[in-house]
Amino acid sequence: MAPIFSPLGAGDPQQPPYMPPGQAQNQAPYQGMQQQMASPPMNPGMLKTRGGSVEGAPGAPTGDTIQPLQSIPAEKITMKPIPDEHLVLKNTFEGLIHKCLAAATDPQTKRKLDDANKRLEALYDKLREQTLSPAIIGGLHNMVQCIESRSYVESLNIHTHIVSSSNFSETSAFMPVLKVVLTQANKLGV
Repeated sequence: MAPIFSPLGAGDPQQPPYMPPGQAQNQAPYQGMQQQMASPPMNPGMLKTRGGSVEGAPGAPTGDTIQPLQSIPAEKITMKPIPDEHLVLKNTFEGLIHKCLAAATDPQTKRKLDDANKRLEALYDKLREQTLSPAIIGGLHNMVQCIESRSYVESLNIHTHIVSSSNFSETSAFMPVLKVVLTQANKLGV
């Protein structure tokens, strides 16, 4: 009976010593695999190239050195303005948060309000992009009227109606935050 493996150094010199005879053509040599594993995989989207064979993002400049991408400063990103008819929403919600912050005494409430102020950017983005349904926009305007007359409980009722009658994915980024703000405003009596 023939041995399954040939002894080291015996047989075909092109065949790696750990492979059974006749299978060298079907598998990559061990050293080649080792070289491939030694160099870390590169994500082409993370690099811009200059003359190399690795390409970066489409439209990236080319040359002979590879450099990491630099981030764009926030000042250079231009955002669409909120339409004039909806600026009252932003101004009222931000004004209410500032009134609550001025009246709040405990750090936890202040943190909640600071967080709410940041998270309302999701609403402002939807207003800029004009992606909210007319029913939601109408409800938000009704909430603002109640806020202006300090009817926070009525504003919370409108909030509940909007949430229960609209698509959750359309409102989930900002309606919970508005509820926190309205609840705090009612609690603080601002």
